[in-house]
Amino acid sequence: MLSQNNNSPVIQGVGEDAETLQRLLISAKRGDTKAFGDVYTRLFTPLYRYVLSRCHSKEITEDICQQTFLNFYEALASYKPEKHPLAYLFTIARRLLINHHQKNKSVSFDETILETVHDESVDIIEETHIHLLAHHVMTHIASLTEDEQEVIRLYYFGELTYDEIATTLTTSNANIRKIKERALKKLRVLYTQNP
Repeated sequence: MLSQNNNSPVIQGVGEDAETLQRLLISAKRGDTKAFGDVYTRLFTPLYRYVLSRCHSKEITEDICQQTFLNFYEALASYKPEKHPLAYLFTIARRLLINHHQKNKSVSFDETILETVHDESVDIIEETHIHLLAHHVMTHIASLTEDEQEVIRLYYFGELTYDEIATTLTTSNANIRKIKERALKKLRVLYTQNP
């Protein structure tokens, strides 16, 4: 489902707090593969939605997600627990996506992205609204700058906080807020001109 992020981290959205995630990562860093499996389970969905929003292919998304977690696992020895784990993970995914896009320049919109915004607890009217919103966002997102697209994808599809996005994109929290605000204004204008 497209997040109503409200600046809350994804971990809270799936019923876990950041401390639990940090403990799991520290255990995984010490060689506990079950702890890393728990990290994988908790972080896979937001990563999958974000990657799918960038490449629109289930197969490529699954490959990139698997490679992201493999790279993350291999880098655990150098991972510092004070880093935002989602920002660290999404930084790896962004690099893999950049490499993929450099190899394959043109990708068309895939309706399967709409399948990832399904939430069984949402009633049919709200679900329809979310599908329409996702379609309109994906229709007009190409009109945004690369930075604006990335912030919108990380915030709404990846459900990262402003701090996590700032860390991932190596910029300030205030800059991320400005980029998001500017992107949303553009999307509103584009939607009103071409609903």
